[in-house]
Amino acid sequence: MSTSYSSLTHYQEITIIPDPDIAPYFIWSKLFTQLHIGLADIKNKQGIESIGIGFPDYHYDDKGKSSKLGLKLRVFALSQKDLETLNLNGRLSRLTDYVHIKSISEVGDKAKGHLVVSRYRPKNPLKQAEEFAKYKDISLEAALVHCAAHKQDNKPYPHINLKSETNQQPYKLAIIQEVTDSACKGSFNSYGMNNKVDSVTVPHW
Repeated sequence: MSTSYSSLTHYQEITIIPDPDIAPYFIWSKLFTQLHIGLADIKNKQGIESIGIGFPDYHYDDKGKSSKLGLKLRVFALSQKDLETLNLNGRLSRLTDYVHIKSISEVGDKAKGHLVVSRYRPKNPLKQAEEFAKYKDISLEAALVHCAAHKQDNKPYPHINLKSETNQQPYKLAIIQEVTDSACKGSFNSYGMNNKVDSVTVPHW
């Protein structure tokens, strides 16, 4: 097991403040919309794509009975300057009644492991059938019949409801978070997640 947990040396922690009148997932939507815009903004303007996220209280139950994101988000970066550029306090200023943002801190020796955080996308049914047809060396028609008969329900990963900035269409950002033994450096996408090129990680504790 690697002893070097990550080159991401600084982080900020955001906690959703429990409110009996407002569901946490409503706040997650508002919070993540601003985070997504911010990460895309600094990537386009400053070329910063090394900011990643982790959910300390994440839990996934494959039966969907208790899957949750929790109420905390950690945002990691290569330096304090990168987090200052992202400016979470400014971007989330409208949510000050609903979230608590800690000051930028060093990861130091807190990390006990690594996380790979990714977006879950169900496979396109046609693509799934094409892959199955190739694997079994059968016709596409037969593969479509098989896949329809053995259709898998979408896995109940925790998700955040968002709207597309381009067409305002709603979509679900389903999130997979897995603990891994090895740290991996790389770039993150504009959600602060694994870009699928490699299993880039963030510190975990």
